[in-house]
Amino acid sequence: MKWLAIIFLVLSLSACNKYTDITPKGKALILTQADLELLANKQYSGSAFEFRAMSILINEQYPQAVNISNLINGTVRNLNYTLITYDESIDRFALAVTDGTYDGLYSIITNVASTLVDKSDEVSGNPQALKQLKAEGLVIRAFMHYYLVNIYAKAFDPATAATDGGVPYVTDMEFGKVNEKVSVKAVYENMLADLDAAIALNSLPDRPKNNMRVGKGLAYAVKAKILMAMRDYAGALEAVNVTLALNSTLEDHRPLLPPPIGTSKPFAGFRTGLTSPDNIFYAYSASSWPFLVSPTYEIINNFYEPGNIFKNLLGTQVYVRTNNVGLTDIPEFNGGYPQNTGGITTSDLYLVKAECLIRGGQISAALELINQIRMRRMYPYTAVTAANDVDAMAILQKTARIELLYSGKSFFDIKRWNREGKYPVTMQKVLLSKTYTLSPTSPLWVFPFPQSATQFNTTLTQNY
Repeated sequence: MKWLAIIFLVLSLSACNKYTDITPKGKALILTQADLELLANKQYSGSAFEFRAMSILINEQYPQAVNISNLINGTVRNLNYTLITYDESIDRFALAVTDGTYDGLYSIITNVASTLVDKSDEVSGNPQALKQLKAEGLVIRAFMHYYLVNIYAKAFDPATAATDGGVPYVTDMEFGKVNEKVSVKAVYENMLADLDAAIALNSLPDRPKNNMRVGKGLAYAVKAKILMAMRDYAGALEAVNVTLALNSTLEDHRPLLPPPIGTSKPFAGFRTGLTSPDNIFYAYSASSWPFLVSPTYEIINNFYEPGNIFKNLLGTQVYVRTNNVGLTDIPEFNGGYPQNTGGITTSDLYLVKAECLIRGGQISAALELINQIRMRRMYPYTAVTAANDVDAMAILQKTARIELLYSGKSFFDIKRWNREGKYPVTMQKVLLSKTYTLSPTSPLWVFPFPQSATQFNTTLTQNY
């Protein structure tokens, strides 16, 4: 019977129910500590971390196998058209029938995170191990809600967060319960409460046994991200320092570059994903690689610095295929450079720390961190300096756009910068001789709740 229960649990994890409305009584199937360990060993991958729509919006890539000329000049007005042309007049909710990211993140929350939290207090076993499992669930629950509120709601603004619509904060698996949407402020308060509770259990390992399990580093990394979003830069700096004290390894990507002609420089060619030493936590979208197209502004407008790894990889036959989007001078990138789309790496946190230092007036210290990333991403390498915070932030923003390319992660930062307004980023591109502009205040920065959720939960009014 025990193994039948586990089989039913695994099946429940693959289902796409209306996770903010009603959820299965999956928690009743957990019988032992071993069952919880099996659940905690989940492979974090798939549509939950498919941030492709966000990546298209910020001009990192084009929709795969979609002829852009036909799309723009045709009569079909689908989501791809909206993301490419920044057309705010289109009813995006009418196009959002389902959403794999929305369903996937809430599936993890209900069927993994909250199950770990609830059942760790009920099953028998090693008390310390059960405390760890509960702490892992609390961290994952906060982390998944961080993505949800930053995709489907406005960025945090201290002046309006109490009235801005957020997302449901799901903490249980009660069958038939409607989880009402709460304010942005309430979501952030709940995330911090979960993280503080996890940390207070004092049970998370400094370094987890594999990169898809939760350690102390992830707890503080997520806390740093949340406090950064809340504009508490001092608090974010304190939290990120805890994580970087546990793992500050920046992977050197220069061996991936092709060797210059006539030299004996070693050439690794591909990098790993799951086992990379810079992972704090690894979660990815299985469909993100390899067929991604680098957009016009990245190639033609010389966005990359000389020697940058992406620019060099795109210039080799190993990584270039015939482009399938109907545009000239746009190579298709088919390569071994996988991104940790839904997790956190040390370079993510170097950027967090650098921004906190810039906000605190420590420009030189911030540039030192940024240069540590840059020197491992280009050959030859030249350090950069900045005279003030505006220049320093411009360097950080450019470095982040390249470092996080194709992961969709830059969406969250740009959205946050634009809501604050001090260092806004206006997205602009030229396609078929026409300029398209996405303003910092555009409603497109907030994605619609899908119909598959709103038809069952009437509190899910749109937040844009």
